[in-house]
Parts: sequence; structure tokens; C-alpha cells
Amino acid sequence: MRLRLLLPVVGCGYTLFMKAQLARWGDSLAVRIPKPAAQKAHIKEGDFLEIEISEGCIELRRISRVPSLRKLIAQITPENRYGEISTALELGKEAVEW
Repeated sequence: MRLRLLLPVVGCGYTLFMKAQLARWGDSLAVRIPKPAAQKAHIKEGDFLEIEISEGCIELRRISRVPSLRKLIAQITPENRYGEISTALELGKEAVEW
């Protein structure tokens, strides 16, 4: 299994590689992130991470407070789309013809 920590590193022109070992934490597993890696990734205790799991790989990413437009658009499906709605009658110059 491959574990990758994918966090944006500002001004970083290189990739930092380190090894870590999994440890048991209750019924779960935990990985300790070395201090130099946490500093380079600008993460600290209490930060929230999202976990993406694929075959043989676990990726950790810092959860951004504001989702990117690309991520928001990716979540649009025919089931959650809705048509135009009108909230009031059009008066004067705000009437727009498409």
C-alpha cells in the first residue's frame, strides 16, 4: 500500500519524501507525520484532512475552507440541477430577454 500526503506547499520547488510506519490507535490505524513534512505542508494539529482511497493508495489532502470552482462544478448532476425560478414580477428595465 502506498500512502501519499498531498498538501499544497507554497513556494516549494521540490518534493519531500519521507518514510512513516503505521501504528494501531484503538480499532484504527494511525500514521505520524514527521515535523519537517508538516512544516513544509503548512499543517498543524487540529487541521482537517480529506482521505481519498484507491486500490493500494491512500491520499491525504488539507480541506480547503472555500471549495474550488472545479470541485463545485464536478458535483453538479442532472438530479441536483434545477431550472430558472422567478421571485417577483419584472418591472421596468430589469426585464431581460434571452
